[in-house]
Amino acid sequence: MRKAIICMLIFSITFTSIGFNFSKIYGQNLILESNSLQPSDKEKKYLAQLQSISNQLDILASNTLDKITNNEDKTPLIKDASFIKSQIKELRLDLSEYHKTESGDIEKNPISLALLNSLNFYSMSLSYLLSVIEATDSSAESKALQYYYTNKSLGDYMLLWVENQLNKK
Repeated sequence: MRKAIICMLIFSITFTSIGFNFSKIYGQNLILESNSLQPSDKEKKYLAQLQSISNQLDILASNTLDKITNNEDKTPLIKDASFIKSQIKELRLDLSEYHKTESGDIEKNPISLALLNSLNFYSMSLSYLLSVIEATDSSAESKALQYYYTNKSLGDYMLLWVENQLNKK
């Protein structure tokens, strides 16, 4: 019995140390991989984040239109808009830094500039959507919605261009 317990302890210690070393090495590999991302990989990551923001804007716009149609209170949507706004701010910092490190020159890297411009269009779209949420009369809502859809479509168009450029690489 004593030999069985000792063998179990030896095996458990051996496998625990192997598992610990594996996770340590695996974690270091993940850090190295994230530091050595190629520019196109970073751009694809930014593209995915922008697509997520675009989808969130679509959902927020749909919910806003539902509230307008049903004459319901639109103020609960402000919390959702502030969440999207925080994502935009965070991504803007990352994209600005990426654009500066890539070159900051449109001829050398038009994709980073297009990503940044898409984010700006989405930011303007969100501002107009907030105007719709806070509007008290239907004419102000209508005008803000018009500007929202214009900026949203420009952002989507630019994002589509970036996606096509990245697929060509």
